[in-house]
Amino acid sequence: MTYLKNLILTFATFFLIFTETRVNTFLTNNVYFEFYPFLVYLFHVSTNYFSRSSVLIIVLNGFYYDIFYTSNFLGESSIKFLFICIVTHFISTKLSTNIFNNFLLFFICLLLYKYELIVTDIGMSLFYYLVICLPNFLLFRALNSNLRRDVFSAKI
Repeated sequence: MTYLKNLILTFATFFLIFTETRVNTFLTNNVYFEFYPFLVYLFHVSTNYFSRSSVLIIVLNGFYYDIFYTSNFLGESSIKFLFICIVTHFISTKLSTNIFNNFLLFFICLLLYKYELIVTDIGMSLFYYLVICLPNFLLFRALNSNLRRDVFSAKI
């Protein structure tokens, strides 16, 4: 059953990567809006339940991303995704959980997620990614609040 769950989760995250690349291709004319559902997934997994089974799913997603969407060496995106998860998990265990710390941590994850573009043009990148970070962080907060809601204990 664990293998089936990991297989379904792997294909679901493949779909997240596919959706992210297609929507961001569609939004290329809009300068200050990009949609990162896979980054939201990485942040959610690394802050809430990062484990050994998550590592295999993240590595397979990195291979999928490298094979179909980039011209990087095979495994470069896997290393990047794992590095993001490890850094996020480490910092989230050391910091208290409030909305400012989570936003700052999400911003750091976004900078690590897009480090190739930041290195080429660092002048406008920080403000640009701060603007992009806000709607994606709000998406994370909305999903996180809905995923943590206990339906059976809620009063109607």
